[in-house]
Amino acid sequence: MSSENERQRVTIEILGEKYVVRSTSPQQHVLEVGKHVDHLLKELQGKYPRIGLQKVAILAALNLASELLPLQKAAKDEKGDGEK
Repeated sequence: MSSENERQRVTIEILGEKYVVRSTSPQQHVLEVGKHVDHLLKELQGKYPRIGLQKVAILAALNLASELLPLQKAAKDEKGDGEK
């Protein structure tokens, strides 16, 4: 059995390339993250076939940050409400 802080290697595939990721997160979580990123990149490549992979990756990062920031703000606001 591995401890919570032990990093494990998980192989994910993004746009046909295999990547070995070392993570303390559960393997299933890492695989789901990889699939989500792969899906998003493929979706953006299909939508913008003439732009290069670097710009597609930047668009994907912007999309993910746009999804994440409101969630972080809401969590911070909830934490602040609990301290009052």
